[in-house]
Amino acid sequence: MSAVLLEPGKSELIDNDTVFALDIGTRSVIGILAKQNGDGLEVLAQHITEHESRAVYDGQIHHIGKVVEAVSRVKSALENKLGVKLTGVAIAAAGRSLRTKMVRVEQDIDSGLEIDHLLCRALENDGIKKAHSELKNEMGEEAGDFYCVGYSVVSYFLNGYSMANLEGHRGSKIAVEVLATFLPVSVVNSLYSVLARAGLQPVSLTLEPIAAAAAVIPDSFRLLNLALIDTGAGTSDIAISRDGAIVAYGMVPLAGDEITEAVAECCLADFNTAEKIKRQLMSGGDIVYTDVVGIETSVSRDSILEQIEPVLEEITGRVAQEIIRLNGGVSPKSVFCVGGGGQVPGFTDKIAEKLGLEKQRVRLRGRDSVSGLLVENDEINGPDGVTVAGIARVAMERVGHDFITITVNGRENRLLYSREITVYDAMGLIEYSAMDLVGKNGSDLTVIVNGEKRVIYGGLRRPAEIMVNGRQASIKTVLKNGDSIEITRAENGVDATARAGVFTEGHGSISIYCEDQVETLEPEIIINGMPGTPETELKNGDEISIQAVETAGQLARLKNIDVFSHDIYVNNSPANSEYLLKDGDRLEFKKKDLSEVTKGDGFQASGLSDGIRVSVNGRDIVLVGKSSYLFVDIFNHIDIDLAQIGSGSRVKLALNGSQAGYTDPLKDGDVVEISFI
Repeated sequence: MSAVLLEPGKSELIDNDTVFALDIGTRSVIGILAKQNGDGLEVLAQHITEHESRAVYDGQIHHIGKVVEAVSRVKSALENKLGVKLTGVAIAAAGRSLRTKMVRVEQDIDSGLEIDHLLCRALENDGIKKAHSELKNEMGEEAGDFYCVGYSVVSYFLNGYSMANLEGHRGSKIAVEVLATFLPVSVVNSLYSVLARAGLQPVSLTLEPIAAAAAVIPDSFRLLNLALIDTGAGTSDIAISRDGAIVAYGMVPLAGDEITEAVAECCLADFNTAEKIKRQLMSGGDIVYTDVVGIETSVSRDSILEQIEPVLEEITGRVAQEIIRLNGGVSPKSVFCVGGGGQVPGFTDKIAEKLGLEKQRVRLRGRDSVSGLLVENDEINGPDGVTVAGIARVAMERVGHDFITITVNGRENRLLYSREITVYDAMGLIEYSAMDLVGKNGSDLTVIVNGEKRVIYGGLRRPAEIMVNGRQASIKTVLKNGDSIEITRAENGVDATARAGVFTEGHGSISIYCEDQVETLEPEIIINGMPGTPETELKNGDEISIQAVETAGQLARLKNIDVFSHDIYVNNSPANSEYLLKDGDRLEFKKKDLSEVTKGDGFQASGLSDGIRVSVNGRDIVLVGKSSYLFVDIFNHIDIDLAQIGSGSRVKLALNGSQAGYTDPLKDGDVVEISFI
């Protein structure tokens, strides 16, 4: 098992029976280096360290970097103790969000074939795949986010008869009942991320209650109806044995941290101080601590236990209910408790009370209860040191079978093989983002042009190029052990961009002479109520108005020329503001003396229809060139603050002191008021 090297850079193993096991808990990380010793397990070195701050909640890693620091400290300590290089590790996942499935699979075989270990493993793997398939039928696509993190063989069958072990037998039909456990892939991914950043590869992955059961409920005990409670800081994991097998697993998301939080509340202490107080509860006597306001306080153990009793009641009540549910509605014959959380005084007694058992039937189990475990100078000999020994034992039995090795872009990776694994699955487990494989199209740009929705589409993505063993593949390609994958990451499409000018097509331009200068009149562009240009970059949601410059009045407005104070000449002839421009026209705007303009005088002299004089916001305006006028005509001859309209203001119109509309007729002498509200 490629877990221990003689020195950095070499690949020779110390031996094939040595394993580095890690128990990454909510409050601490425990590591042991152990080897097979006959039927037992000899611990060569061990180390425990606590997280410097809360990085794991209820068994789920939240702050990967902080957990990496703790794992690295344990790894370095063990390497220094033995002078070795650690590269592979056996780990266990907490039972948070645990799902379990019990399945049976059968297989016809050649009756002359002797059943060997590999055939048994293949049969078990078929059971795991069937369990995942059933989970998928129950959960739909959500099941794709769950991985099998461990399983127990409930029973083998040979030609229909129950067997404890199939190896060495012959028969025509073999079967197995498997209890498979599944956790969200996010739990597995976070463990993988921690190991990768600490320079480690997984060689075995199991579930914490499976590991704890392997340590304290050996095969010889499994005929008995027993319950195991592994109460850590974040979760209380449960396993049930009877009829020679582990038949159920479960989890309650209440454990030692809830007790610590209750201590913090009753003692007015921070979390770390409360954790220390909780541990002192196990030794008795008065407890001295400094609270959050800096006051040194002494309190009796019994006083604290009395105040945290409601929390203990809730935890033990929930655990007992789950045990009864998993055990078919009845209490087991006895209960083993491991983990640090179960050491709080009163925990085991309350479990016994709620299960209706005698107190001596619910016992804490420490390292001394782990069959065949050899440890010199054991400094981690309590119940909190049991699970890590079980992790090592599970790894010894199954190492290399739960994982496959694949190479991605030249780098080897070991992946949990709990169901059919595709390229997509593998990339997710080694921290490739799904978007690294798929990519995404560029964002579209949507605008409103003259009241119509217009969409400019973003650029198309370029998917990843995937090769498996030198052949074109896809994210759905199924992988097997030893496959080599080469991936060129996907490229995202470019976000759509556009300038206002792209929408002027169809709004033709014309060339004229204005004041003897050649000008090309492009369409007039208004963006969100403000003047724009063909080069203006558009934003999503912009509202654009595009109008061709068609009349002399529009041209005057663009040039900020007041048509009331200027005479318009086109091709040397008088014209009005509504004259429709044509290619090659020559225009002049000549300033006139309004003081000389009187009704029935200057207008008729120019050959145009009579004009009218109106007062607009206190200023006299002369309207000329039409036989009749409407209120709306005023807007062709005054400056309007477009910014006010774009900001949501409304225009208030008044004619001779009364509310007016855009189509009200105007006559000479009218008084007009225009304002924004």
